[in-house]
Amino acid sequence: MNKAKWNYLWDVLLALIGLLSGISGIVLLLIGEGGYRGGRNPNFIRPFLGLERWLWNDLHTWASIAFMVGVVIHVALHWKWIVCMTQAMLRSPRRSASEEACQV
Repeated sequence: MNKAKWNYLWDVLLALIGLLSGISGIVLLLIGEGGYRGGRNPNFIRPFLGLERWLWNDLHTWASIAFMVGVVIHVALHWKWIVCMTQAMLRSPRRSASEEACQV
């Protein structure tokens, strides 16, 4: 598999994991507070879209961790390009030949 396809697949995977983290975060906001609170929380065991709060919480936590790991790997895979572009941008405000050398 060539580098462009690998980058594309990695970016798609990161987008899906990020979307899962974002959706689960929004769900956690919508379903309100967790906790039993001595029996005064009627929403404590109410499922949302067939999943209970603890499962949404675990899904959100693990998707967020996977996303952070994926971003670190993504930066590592593109580190040479990041350094090259940073150097090119600091040299001149206009596009230079050195920026074209950084193209992937």
